[in-house]
Formats: sequence, structure tokens, C-alpha cells
Amino acid sequence: MGQHAAPRRPVVGTRTGAVLLGALYGLACGLLDHGAGAAAGRAVTLGVVAGLVVAVVALAVGRRLPVLPRAPRAVVAAACAGAGAAFLVALSDGGSTGRALLTGALLAVAVGTATLTLSTPPRRR
Repeated sequence: MGQHAAPRRPVVGTRTGAVLLGALYGLACGLLDHGAGAAAGRAVTLGVVAGLVVAVVALAVGRRLPVLPRAPRAVVAAACAGAGAAFLVALSDGGSTGRALLTGALLAVAVGTATLTLSTPPRRR
């Protein structure tokens, strides 16, 4: 009769997701920088620093994102995705700033539009 669905639990917690995202992003940054001709020490340092920064930002944003209204949530998600992609593109092709900005802006528009149209109302705390 009145069966209700069990509450859904996230597959990965906020902390675990932030650490995984930071590790993957740091690995990508280090590999791209080393592939572009940087020394191994510099590539490892860049990867570690970029991974830590992304993990901290992902943890901070991941905790506040579910309670934001739809429009600010879309702007924050778009800014994070665009900035991350632009940095990776800038590392990959040796510093083409125009291409990096264009790729970041296009991804930001796509992520912002998707977040705005597909997001659910904010959770109440």
C-alpha cells in the first residue's frame, strides 16, 4: 500500500570524492607538465600542489553546493569546471592562452547550462 522508497545514500562521500578528484587532477597536471618537457621534480611538485588545491576547493564547494539555490549553484559549478579545464589545456599545449580560455569558457557554459536545467531544489538544513 504505502511503501516509500528508502532514502538514497551517495555512492561516494564528500571527503572521499574531494580526495579522489584532487589525486586524479594532480596526476593529470603532473603528467601533462612532464610531457610538455618539464623536469620530473617540477612536474611532481606541480601535480601535488594542483591536487591539493583542487581537493580543498572540491571539499569546500562540495559541502555548500547542495544548499545553494539553482542559479548560484550553476555559476559555482561552471566556474570550477571551466577553470580546471582551462588550466589543463594550458598545460597540455605549451601555453596557448587563447585556446585555454576558449575551452574553459565553452565547458563552463555547458556545465552551467546542465546544472541549471537538471538541478533539483536545494536541500534544507
